[in-house]
Amino acid sequence: MKELINEAVPRTLERIPRNVETVWLFESLSARRDTERAARDAGRNLRVRSAYKTLLHDVLEDGLLVGATSATIHYPVVDGCPDDRFRLECYPLHALCAGCDIRFEPRVHHGDGLPDYEIETPEGNTRVTVPVRWTKACDGSPVLAACGWQADRAGQGHPLETEFEYIFSRVCATMAALPLDPLNPDEPDGPVYFDRLEIDVVIPAADQPLAVGHECISLAEALHEEIYFASLEIFRHRLGLPAGARAVTFGQVIPRITVGKTPHLRMVLSHSDPVSDQDRGGRPDLETATTWLTPSEIANHLEALPGVPYHVISRQGRIVSGRYVAGTGNAMLAISAGQHPNETSPMVGALRAAHALADEGRVGFTINPLENPDGYAVFRELCALHPRHMQHAARYTASGADLSCGGGLHESAIRTRALEHLPASVHLNLHGYPSHEWVRPLSGYIPEGFGQWTIPKGFFLILRYDPREETLANSVLRAALDSLASFTPLADQNRRMIDMYDRYVSSRGFQIHAGCIPFTTHPEADPGYPVTIITEAPDETIFGEDFRIAHEGQYRVVRAVAEVLEQQ
Repeated sequence: MKELINEAVPRTLERIPRNVETVWLFESLSARRDTERAARDAGRNLRVRSAYKTLLHDVLEDGLLVGATSATIHYPVVDGCPDDRFRLECYPLHALCAGCDIRFEPRVHHGDGLPDYEIETPEGNTRVTVPVRWTKACDGSPVLAACGWQADRAGQGHPLETEFEYIFSRVCATMAALPLDPLNPDEPDGPVYFDRLEIDVVIPAADQPLAVGHECISLAEALHEEIYFASLEIFRHRLGLPAGARAVTFGQVIPRITVGKTPHLRMVLSHSDPVSDQDRGGRPDLETATTWLTPSEIANHLEALPGVPYHVISRQGRIVSGRYVAGTGNAMLAISAGQHPNETSPMVGALRAAHALADEGRVGFTINPLENPDGYAVFRELCALHPRHMQHAARYTASGADLSCGGGLHESAIRTRALEHLPASVHLNLHGYPSHEWVRPLSGYIPEGFGQWTIPKGFFLILRYDPREETLANSVLRAALDSLASFTPLADQNRRMIDMYDRYVSSRGFQIHAGCIPFTTHPEADPGYPVTIITEAPDETIFGEDFRIAHEGQYRVVRAVAEVLEQQ
């Protein structure tokens, strides 16, 4: 183990300059209100506002729409930013202001001053200033970031670096300066420079659940997202890889963000210990499952299937198992789950479908129910801190790369083994995505490369296919779409999410089936399979009935596609 940083960080809230009358900080409402009361008791006029989602907080905290039956929010459009950036920052305001019909209108921001919103109601107009500043991404490109801000009694203001921003910049600078000495220069899948980079952060801002779906104001989650995705960008840039490349191998980055009064940052290079995994065991009922499965539960259900087992070993030494089950007919199907193991409904849906298909015996199939167990270990570790966060640090393999870009080595070899056993005509690649808003406030707000997924829009399908197999592709897609649209709880959930999505995103980048199931099609085959359907359930991270709906959707898609293949 090698310690890189271990330092306490001053809390900005406790060192606000005396001449400041208004300050914007990354703090919870309760902490900001307590500070205002203490200032009043000391004879000082001080307003402490939120630097994160400022419009949403100002409206709710100051009652700006109380009593209003309608409102138009003119949101700034800033040159160099996506047009919807400041519109998205308002999400999910309309659902929190019952009885007020909210419309959004863009307004081009001119000049060098801070952008602002104008809220227009029948009772009058209110302007809400947004504290932002231009910074640079690791590749030098400009980024408009949320920031701390201070203004004096005369209204003169300038940025105020907060502990939230300091910790992020300190982490980024450390990663940018980390020596790139390969652990093993001869490693076949490219250099890995560390096993685990553990980043432990304490920030003083507890989560604030919102009364809308799974939405929550969470600075801890936002900082996790910032640190993890910044690590991908920094190491890509340092290694000369293009933006968005998923084959970068540098190691496993694990940001653990906890809440406490005294901000703190510790960064450590360490080694993994697979034998320390904790597990429940057993073989729970899948149909009624309301939470994610443990690795042994997944393994036990896989072992209960007939057929031929196959396996590979993950980078950290865990077994990655699959099963080939022969069918009496000509239908051939490949099922995979757990590529991104923070997406947890696919494991349940895949195993449910596999049991049903094996019992019927007609369809030949392979199933890989947990393709990335190293990532799943991180997911379970992080869920002990924040069970409802997205946990994107668990998304990729221990090498740092997406499993689909693993070059057929370590865990990525499980797909090669599946294909060797069965050259299936259709691959059902089961996935999920965030069940609540996904943002990066210090990096332009909209996650780079993932803008389509920032707000949930329900259970989503993606079709990829060899153009020569267009007829088959359209047949299985239609069956999958119909299977979801006919599942009333999921269809109703989708309609609610799509309505929310449409209020904050000015244009759709997808089609809609039966008024409730979004999908896209791409005439380009994934390696190995002529047709691939990727499911995307809003399941990061959900429990209870919503989890059951998600894995039921996964199950229905597999069953519907299998039925089409039987009829070919």
